[in-house]
Amino acid sequence: MKKAISIVLGIFLLGLGIFLVYEYVSEPKIVEGVMAKTIDEKGNPSDITNTFTPGEKIYFAAKRNRFWINEAEVVWYKGEIKTANRFLVEEEVTVNDAKYFTAELTVPEGLEEGHYGVTIYVKGKKIMETHADFDVKK
Repeated sequence: MKKAISIVLGIFLLGLGIFLVYEYVSEPKIVEGVMAKTIDEKGNPSDITNTFTPGEKIYFAAKRNRFWINEAEVVWYKGEIKTANRFLVEEEVTVNDAKYFTAELTVPEGLEEGHYGVTIYVKGKKIMETHADFDVKK
């Protein structure tokens, strides 16, 4: 009887371990995408907003959720988030000391008014980790 209980318990614990490892590996690796007007000296987004004026600097920041992810790709869109609306792809975005990936959108002549979006991918992967939307208004 003790041997049977030990085997069942062992199988249960093995299954639980496999499940937890699978969840850890398959969950999003980059989370909490936000738009901000500034990034503080530690690397954290500050002055978080979804509305900007045409000449402002615009930052996108997303938190690293897995310690082994150090590079990401950030894609900016005008309008709806779809391939045809891409206008900028940043392929070499690295994590900062605060564990955020940050990208700055600068357009010298300023952005035209409208709705925009941004997505982030682990470098070399095609699965979107998180996204954010924002508007540019005068």
